[in-house]
Amino acid sequence: MKLMRLSMLLAALLPAMTMAAPGKAYKVVAYKVVAYYLPSQQRQYSAADIDASKLTHLNYAFALIKDGEVVADQSSGTDQSARDFIVLRGLKSRSPKLKTLISVGGWAGSKDFSDVALTPQSRKKFADSAVVFLRKNGFDGVDIDWEFPVAGGDAANAVRPEDKQNYTLLLQALRERLDSAGKQEHRNYLLTAAVGNNQAFFQNTEMAKVAAILDWVNIMTYDFSGPWSKFAGHVAPLYNDPALARPDANPLFNVSSTVELALQAGVPAAKLVLGMPFYGYSWKQCGAPQHGQHQDCNGKGRGSVEPGELDFADISGALVNRNGFTRYWNEAAKVPYLFNPDTGEFVSYDDVESLDYKIKYLKQMGLGGAMFWQLSADRNAVLLDKVAADLLKP
Repeated sequence: MKLMRLSMLLAALLPAMTMAAPGKAYKVVAYKVVAYYLPSQQRQYSAADIDASKLTHLNYAFALIKDGEVVADQSSGTDQSARDFIVLRGLKSRSPKLKTLISVGGWAGSKDFSDVALTPQSRKKFADSAVVFLRKNGFDGVDIDWEFPVAGGDAANAVRPEDKQNYTLLLQALRERLDSAGKQEHRNYLLTAAVGNNQAFFQNTEMAKVAAILDWVNIMTYDFSGPWSKFAGHVAPLYNDPALARPDANPLFNVSSTVELALQAGVPAAKLVLGMPFYGYSWKQCGAPQHGQHQDCNGKGRGSVEPGELDFADISGALVNRNGFTRYWNEAAKVPYLFNPDTGEFVSYDDVESLDYKIKYLKQMGLGGAMFWQLSADRNAVLLDKVAADLLKP
């Protein structure tokens, strides 16, 4: 009798499992939820506070390059240590599906990438050191965050025109070395990269070749505006808002336009993991029209760790409809913002409502999942809970 009931149940479920709509095959999608974690002595959040059950992958940021090799960051103000790496291994033992990657570089750590990518010998040395680092510290892969090949990035970076081809060659050397090490150990090591958010990045790279090498691409679809600019804009608008046009505002500086650039450059949609900010930017003494949007300002506003940059935990806990700030919504761009008319402070950020639109967008576009920078800025896991609930639950 039980066997008959089971057969009847399977017969009833089979059409739903094989057909999503008339003429279309049903497809089960396993989305990635990729978290960057930046250890900081200034935040009350440590590696032990990470809830691994809400993640598929954790990118530990950042390892640096020293003498052409991957090394832990031991500079003042960071907390990278063997203790952290032990904690991460403990997270994996409790959540076996979690994979950890060491992220190399970042904005302040990319100055030597052009040098290590320059020759076959330098690429081999770098790749060999990456494998040693993984084996020593228990990571499952490497995430390369070169900001940026050829042009852009910090003024201290070494840059060369041949970075365009050498970026591909460096990743290929890493891929081959990781595959060789994985074959010896009967496992697969992951290789990913964080990539830029503008047309120049895609012109300065060979992303079709790069995407074929990588397991997936973390696209940094944020930082479209920030307090480095004179006017107050949105950190990660999903779409362009034509009403907020001004000569120095780029209509392509938004999530959807950047995704289109990546797809046109040859990155398969399924390999594209959409970046989301767990922080916001602030300006001060902004003009009052349009509640400060795209108005000229007088520099950086308040910050959590440094002026002008606010953790979502601090925005939601102290500023949303509090302390003189009012929350507004940009319907065209699908993002919230805050404005304090007394001080002229403008804050751009993402919240649960804007993430809802972005998650629906990534599903509609067939993207591989979501990535965010970074965990300790969302200490109460408000945004993390939203992402995990929408992408990880069946």
